Amino acid sequence: MADLSINIPEDIKPKPFFEELVPQQFKAITSATPLVGLDGTVFSLHFDIEGPSGGSWGIVVTDGKNMEIKPGGYDKALITMKLKESDWRDAIMGKAGMNIGLGMAGPSMDAAQAKAQFDTLKDIKGTLFTEITKDDGSIFPVTIMFNKAKEPQTKIKMKMADYLEMQSGKLDGPNAFMQGRIIIEGDMMFAMQLGQIRF
Repeated sequence: MADLSINIPEDIKPKPFFEELVPQQFKAITSATPLVGLDGTVFSLHFDIEGPSGGSWGIVVTDGKNMEIKPGGYDKALITMKLKESDWRDAIMGKAGMNIGLGMAGPSMDAAQAKAQFDTLKDIKGTLFTEITKDDGSIFPVTIMFNKAKEPQTKIKMKMADYLEMQSGKLDGPNAFMQGRIIIEGDMMFAMQLGQIRF
């Protein structure tokens, strides 16, 4: 199997990450495993990074084949993510296991899963506030807006260890909620919708 990993410098800034490394990774992934069955889809992300080297960037993937990076952002994005530069850097570097879907799409999701995810995302509207508690007790906050809709709103609080178990498939949302490992505040119907997607 081809090595699809890339070397990310510890002091990476958002601009070279989004404008250079993300396209390189996308090209490597689609060259190794072309995604079929995504014709007619436009998957889009918008990132607001707050910090000294922050800014806004959009990522638009058409038909699962073509990627365009939009410095300044993309105002029609399916998903908008807002986070601090230091948290963004920790996430892309995988520190403390963090990897919150920050634009380096990997080969773990096949075309059928990607199409199902896209179809689900088109219908979700609202804003999610996440507060993930790291092992040192500090909070990793991320705001995620779906289809540019401010309402309804939901806040989810959980520990990093539980988040990682959910990412690996060892823990599902309903069980985590029933066990008190996830605290949900706000609109519960919106929270249930969010349970259908992968971050």
